[in-house]
Amino acid sequence: MAEDKQSGKTPTEEKKPVSRIKLKKKNWYKIISPKVFGNKEVGESYLVSADSAIGRKVKINLKDITGNMKDQNNYVVLQVNKASGSQLNTVLVGYELSVSGVKRAIRPSTCRLDDSFTVKTKSGRSVTVKVLLITLNKAQRSKCTMVKKMLRQLVGEEIAKSGFDTFVVNVASQRIQYAARKMLGKIYPLRELAFRVIQLNESGLVQEEIVVEAQPEPTAPESVEEKPASIKEEAETENITS
Repeated sequence: MAEDKQSGKTPTEEKKPVSRIKLKKKNWYKIISPKVFGNKEVGESYLVSADSAIGRKVKINLKDITGNMKDQNNYVVLQVNKASGSQLNTVLVGYELSVSGVKRAIRPSTCRLDDSFTVKTKSGRSVTVKVLLITLNKAQRSKCTMVKKMLRQLVGEEIAKSGFDTFVVNVASQRIQYAARKMLGKIYPLRELAFRVIQLNESGLVQEEIVVEAQPEPTAPESVEEKPASIKEEAETENITS
C-alpha cells in the first residue's frame, strides 16, 4: 500500500483489461455469370463467407463477358442468388450505359429526348426503362412526343414477348435499337437511340454491392546472384590448393 501511495496509482489503474480485436478470416470466391451469358467467371471477391454475398449485387463491364471492345461502355448488374463451394452464382437484374457513352451520342443542332417508363414482362415482373433518343435534326415537339410514345409501345411489346433476360441480351447486342430506329424513322429519323438503364423492380433486391477484386499475384523468391571472385581471392584459393 505504501508503494501505491508513493506512485499515486490505484490497483485498478494498474490492472486494466486489454481489448483484443478478432479478425475474421476471408477467402476468395469466384463470381459466375448467369446462363444467358454462358456461366462464365466474371470476377472474384474477397469475403468472410459465401453466405454473406447472397442477395448482394455486382456490376460487371459487358466487355469482360463478351470480349468485345465495343461493349466497354455497357454494364450488366448481377445479383448473387446461390453459393456453391467457392463459386457465387448470379442472376441478371439490370443493365446500364456509362455516362461517357451517353455524352458521346449528343450532337449540336439536334433534339435530345429523355424518357423513363415502367413495363411488365410476360411473367408479370416490373421493369424500369430509361432511354435517350437524339433526332437527326431539330424536330417539332409533336414529332418528339409521337416518337417517345411509339418507343414505349415497342419496348412494352418486346419485353412482354421475350422476357427480361432475353430483352437485355438483345439490347446489349443492339438488336432492339436497330429494329426500333427503323420503326421510329417513319415518324422522324433518329441519330441515336440508347438504353441508359434497364432495372428489374423487386422488393427482394438488396442495394448493397459486392466489390470485385483481383487476387494478388504470388511474389517469386528473390534469387541471390553469386558475385565473381576477385583476383586476390582466386590467388588465395590457388595457394591453399597447392
